Amino acid sequence: MINTNTSGNLFSGFVADYDRMIDWEKRLSREAPFFKRLFMEKMPGKVLDTACATGRHAVMFSSWGLQVAASDASSEMIDRARANALKIGSDIEFQVAGLTEIHRVYAHRRFDFITCMGNSLPHLKTPEDLEAAFRAVNGLLEDNGQYILQIRNYPRIYSANERFMPLNSYQREGKEYLYLRMNDLGPEFVTFNILILSRDEAGKWAYRVESEKLKPWTHQDIVTGLGNAGLKASGVYGDMFFKPYDREDSQDLVIIAEKA
Repeated sequence: MINTNTSGNLFSGFVADYDRMIDWEKRLSREAPFFKRLFMEKMPGKVLDTACATGRHAVMFSSWGLQVAASDASSEMIDRARANALKIGSDIEFQVAGLTEIHRVYAHRRFDFITCMGNSLPHLKTPEDLEAAFRAVNGLLEDNGQYILQIRNYPRIYSANERFMPLNSYQREGKEYLYLRMNDLGPEFVTFNILILSRDEAGKWAYRVESEKLKPWTHQDIVTGLGNAGLKASGVYGDMFFKPYDREDSQDLVIIAEKA
């Protein structure tokens, strides 16, 4: 069976695969100390997790006693996030809203922390959209609040011509899934492809491809956008362990921003 998604919407029919593709227990255990260090001074505080996908970060924040809201542009992702929160009784306010729309659905709210994880910003394709997203954050952030964002370090990816990411696998109840992620590095956009292979209980394999164009934002692009939106970077790191950012070496770009 071959099924190729040419709609340009990576999340069309991808919700269940998203939770299977990522080892959430391992990832959250790795990232939790980073957030706890930032949240500690303001716990219990108010957190908005934007581009929350299936809500795993939001559920973790809620389990710490924080007041959590979460949003995503995909209604399918939000449905899954609500189901994930319900499993452990987390009281999270989920809303369908893209990164440039959060100020509308949370117009009368203010947050101590706003997060944007998982390489979500590159789904914004233009500097105008990037700045609009940052302005929306500024409007919802408390005066002494912090905006935490994480994307892949695209300058290193381009420099190393890094096209392939590690293979991810998932097995349960006789079914098996393999996820191969590939980057086509263009002059303006990265086409991010996910080849999904699945084997059913009878041993029959099927595959499909999901693709989406991403904007490879750089550190300077983001700092400029933040500044134009009235925010400033107060911390720039290369991972979730507070390691200093290195354009040629860091795997990720992690920025903590505050109101200017």
